[in-house]
Amino acid sequence: MLLRYYIGTSGWHYEHWRGRFYPEKLTKAKWLEFYAGHFTTVELNNSFYRLPSEAAFATWHDSSPANFIFAVKVSRFITHIKRLKNSEEAAEKFVSRAKILGGKLGPLLYQLPPNMHRNDEVLESFLTTLPRGIKHVFEFRHHSWFDDKVFEILHKYDIGFCIFDMPLLCLPRVFH
Repeated sequence: MLLRYYIGTSGWHYEHWRGRFYPEKLTKAKWLEFYAGHFTTVELNNSFYRLPSEAAFATWHDSSPANFIFAVKVSRFITHIKRLKNSEEAAEKFVSRAKILGGKLGPLLYQLPPNMHRNDEVLESFLTTLPRGIKHVFEFRHHSWFDDKVFEILHKYDIGFCIFDMPLLCLPRVFH
């Protein structure tokens, strides 16, 4: 099995990077193109706060090289407000928009809120609604989710588990 690693950051549109990473005179419209010359992937964060327009997804697609991958953070409306319940319509709309990235669409990242405790039934019910043929990855922020049964549920639906580094939250022993 061939493993591929993609190296990137969480976003690329940071003003304080001007002069440190981006050349001083480079226009913001060219930042993604410049970024993609140094990294192979990026996490789209603004999609967490509001659904980007179709034109935005098309621009990102067209402004990046053919082998570039976008990890797209799923809307907080789905993960934090709806808390995965009754969110099929919102998820469908989100996925249809993200698909504009075509072959550059990497995983959809579902970051659950830190105060959302484990609920296997809610998780599994939500997972049954997700479209196949797209990579889905879950990032749990409450320790109650770090359990073999949850990992079995993710495996059953071919869903990825996001490993992250965050102060004050210990990942399961298996990842240490």
